[in-house]
Amino acid sequence: GANQDGNGGISFLGSRTDGTAYFVDGVRVVGSSSVPQSAQGQIDIIQSGIPAQYGDFTGGAISVTTKGPSRGTFRSFELISSSPFDPYNYNQAEFSSIGPLWVKNKGGGDKEYVALGYQLAANINYTADPSPGYGGFYYLKDESLQKIQDNPIIENPNGPGFVYSSLLLDKSDLDWGKARKNVAAYVGNAQGKIEFLPNKSTSLTLFGSYNQGQGNNWNYSQSLMDYNNYSNTTNQTLRTYLKYTQRLGETSEEDKEKEKALFSDAFYTIRLDYQSSWSETQNSQFGDNIFDYGHIGKFTSNRVPVYQYTEEATRFIDQKGDTVTRAGFFNLVDYGTNNITFEASDKNPERAKYTQAIFDYARAAFGGSDRTGIFSDDQVIQQLGLLNGFTPGLTYSLWNNPGAGNNGYSKSQTERAAAYAQGEAILNLVNTHDLQFGMYYEQTSFSSWGIGATNLWRLMPLLANSHISSLDQITENGYIIGGQHSYDDFGTFTDSVSYNIRVDEDQQKTFDKNLRAKLMDEGVRDINGELYSKTSYIDINSLDPSTFSLDMFSADDLWNNGNSYVNYYGYDYLGKRTRKRFGLNDFINDPQNRNIGSFAPVYSAIWLQDKFQFKDLILRLGVRLERYDANQSGIKDQYSLFPTYSAGELANISSGNTPDGRGMTLLNGYEIPATIGDDFVVYVNDINDPKKVLGYRDGSKWYNADGSELSNPALLAQNSNSGRIQPFLVDAKEGLVNESFEDYTPVINVLPRVWFSFPINSEAQFFANYDKLAQRPQNGAIFAPINAYAYLETNQGSVLANPNLKPRITTSYELGFKQTLSKNSAISLIAAYRETVGDYALVRIDQSYPISYNSYQNLDFETIKNFRAEYELRGEGRTSLALNYSLLFADGTGSNVNSAATLIQANLPNLRSLYPTERDIRHQITAILDYRFKSGNEYTGPIWGKTKVFEDAGANFIISTKSGGPYSAYINPIASVAVGSSGRQTLDGNPFGSRLPWQFKVDANFNKNFTIKKKHTKDQYRRNSLDLSVFVWVQNLLNTQNVENVYGFTGLANNDGWLSSPIGVQQAENQVRTQSYVDLYNAKVNNPYSYSVPRLTRLGVRVYF
Repeated sequence: GANQDGNGGISFLGSRTDGTAYFVDGVRVVGSSSVPQSAQGQIDIIQSGIPAQYGDFTGGAISVTTKGPSRGTFRSFELISSSPFDPYNYNQAEFSSIGPLWVKNKGGGDKEYVALGYQLAANINYTADPSPGYGGFYYLKDESLQKIQDNPIIENPNGPGFVYSSLLLDKSDLDWGKARKNVAAYVGNAQGKIEFLPNKSTSLTLFGSYNQGQGNNWNYSQSLMDYNNYSNTTNQTLRTYLKYTQRLGETSEEDKEKEKALFSDAFYTIRLDYQSSWSETQNSQFGDNIFDYGHIGKFTSNRVPVYQYTEEATRFIDQKGDTVTRAGFFNLVDYGTNNITFEASDKNPERAKYTQAIFDYARAAFGGSDRTGIFSDDQVIQQLGLLNGFTPGLTYSLWNNPGAGNNGYSKSQTERAAAYAQGEAILNLVNTHDLQFGMYYEQTSFSSWGIGATNLWRLMPLLANSHISSLDQITENGYIIGGQHSYDDFGTFTDSVSYNIRVDEDQQKTFDKNLRAKLMDEGVRDINGELYSKTSYIDINSLDPSTFSLDMFSADDLWNNGNSYVNYYGYDYLGKRTRKRFGLNDFINDPQNRNIGSFAPVYSAIWLQDKFQFKDLILRLGVRLERYDANQSGIKDQYSLFPTYSAGELANISSGNTPDGRGMTLLNGYEIPATIGDDFVVYVNDINDPKKVLGYRDGSKWYNADGSELSNPALLAQNSNSGRIQPFLVDAKEGLVNESFEDYTPVINVLPRVWFSFPINSEAQFFANYDKLAQRPQNGAIFAPINAYAYLETNQGSVLANPNLKPRITTSYELGFKQTLSKNSAISLIAAYRETVGDYALVRIDQSYPISYNSYQNLDFETIKNFRAEYELRGEGRTSLALNYSLLFADGTGSNVNSAATLIQANLPNLRSLYPTERDIRHQITAILDYRFKSGNEYTGPIWGKTKVFEDAGANFIISTKSGGPYSAYINPIASVAVGSSGRQTLDGNPFGSRLPWQFKVDANFNKNFTIKKKHTKDQYRRNSLDLSVFVWVQNLLNTQNVENVYGFTGLANNDGWLSSPIGVQQAENQVRTQSYVDLYNAKVNNPYSYSVPRLTRLGVRVYF
């Protein structure tokens, strides 16, 4: 019933992968769910007949219970490596130890028990390529890469100017390898558990685990020739809990019969847990040295005044106060540069070579003099050189050029604190009832901070010198005042009029103020040798990165009116963690800090469950109440960012004035139609001067002025004075206000659970279950920080989360029949139906004010129908077999939260029909075959001499085949692998109407155990032997090429049809070099991740001692 998608997500019975939950010792996981294998005591798959104690998922759950302390001491050590077999170099070492620290009443028979015990496990893993792709990857040969790194731009062979030298690469420059380059990853896990039992009925458990992983972030477009510049991410997860368990009134079976106690075997558990997960993504060279990211070198500009010759007579009042008229003179109009020089930095040497090449060409054109012939920044950029903060473009929109990647820094933290309590007891009435009651409370805090580090070098020149960007001149009564007229020693005007720089202090940015203060305090001189002053021009690109610090900026500088260079919540704008809750006014009214709080939703649940037997019927009845509070404010009306008048309010104010002074004549000769409710929003002809009612809106339903429903609200916009939608605003001049927002209304869901079974006869059993499940919204869909609203108009085209989303609901039914065929075999037949309502879907909020945008709503619907046949053979001999067949129909209005994006792009935002989802694996057959020789007297295998060759050896095979998933076919090709491709494809038939090929896969594990006798010990709790297990683990034993993705036009995984199409042929011919374009396109179109994993072989040795 479970499938894994290409991204590693697990889907249960066709549900969305984000509906899968992971638990460790009952704790819902935050961050990494990795647990050392030697510490795993039991793994439970929970997908139907779900007990009431589990919740907050709508697919299934994987629950890992870690081992606890034991009376004996047991240790193990394991080594696994793939290095002898493949270049992926998977290598792992693991150690575990379990045992007692204090045995109470030692030697006292039944009174003896472990009062204090421990469990420890740890592993470390290094993998050269953690995600192997089938068939391998292209990259440039070393000599070809070195060539374009040394000479990244060349003169255009087809005309004037320069081009990237990578545009001339072809397949002779390409190499191929099975493993990706520069993607090595390190992962370490450590876990410990201490259990204290002051007596046999009471235990106190302290658990702690730590996980750290580090590796480079592979990017397909970088992988050909920019693989040395991947960003690096470090993830850390800390998990701990303290659990107290006490058994109450424990009695023996004999006492139970004598006393007939009403309650027996009662116990309760209280657990407090805390988890924290950190992530940091950065350039591994620069780390948090933000200003190193975009620094290419020192640009020194020779700044000079720019004069314009003026023939016309112009009247002035000169510096003497005299009225003069000038004609045929030079008038200062601005300042510019007449020469720029460049000194490369060692921070980004690959990028520096682009710029160095341009300056070398220019200097050569000037005969090698200090005059470069480069007069402006634009001139550098136009010739493909790079300024600080700039990165090279793409090669044919396909591949990153060397030096292009790794441009930002980000970090995030997720914290969760939770309390859990559960009690259980046996109620002895006519029938025995196993009663369970529990409650759970958690609060999670999500925080994030990120900055476009490279781009800061593009922002800083815009923030500097803004207060000294104008000449100090004014015009009064036709006279220009403020000029410095040039006079000779005799008082005769010579030829020019100059002006001082005007200082507009109210225009000075915080960044300029703080930077200028530092330069002045430190006595720094500019390129002309002058000390910096309040009116000095600061040439940002001539300064060293060490000059700058992030606290020179204000938050307003970095938000840049929505064209932001920073993004954060739960951190301040400088990247320091904050714990305080902030509101709208903290952001709007504080431009220095623009504080935004973390996203801190609250989730809680209580449950009650009763399991009892009535005659032959076993019943488990439960109910779970879940409460979710997003704990944030959200926009009241998705269609208006500002408060609006309703139809009911319109009637009340029609004879007066609105607060901002607009006269009200809207109802003169007009009556509100009877079909319009009092709470309908009013739309008018002009928000600033409303004279006419154009229509109304109720939620997402639109009406015209006559009260008739509209299918297209664009008609209201077209009839307005501006051609844009015009809601009747309460105050047309007011900005973002608190009245536009409301607190989230907590949602309570009642979720019944029913499971029962009864025997039909001694060899057949019928079972059924009914589950109702709920799951809270994902963060990206529900969390909308205030900056998203404040800069909504600037960020057109972005997706705005919906802070009012509700949990989605799944209802599941399952019927089953199990028949025993023999004492070792049985068959089960199971039919299931699932229905999910209110799932999360991307929608278009069309005709919203001030702009239309995309957001999320609880709109998607999904049905899943499943039939399973399961056969199990538990052989007493060498063979055991588990065989499973699944028939699945997974239909829905969307495969995932963003699946409607293509419909929105195609201008079909409201098209919602049931189609197969991407998880609709119609047929799936899985066989698990285990063939194993036993040991000792039970060995039945071949004997060579006196050696039982295959004693305690075996092989395990997982053989699976499944039909291909659905995909959408198209009648026209596009340049699918081009970055930023804007081509639009037309469906061929229905969405998801075509099928991928069938898949077939065999996984195998071959192992043999050896026992080495040790010295005899009288301690029954000590291991008396050294045990060794050797195994070979092989995934995809036959190296089958299983297709996971295809291109919709061709139905192939390695060809999208673009290069052979008329438009594609024409585009190729228009490139700098046609063959290069074709070869580089073909290198990218056959993506190794369009297939499942290749053969992966690992050798392992495990020692028990």
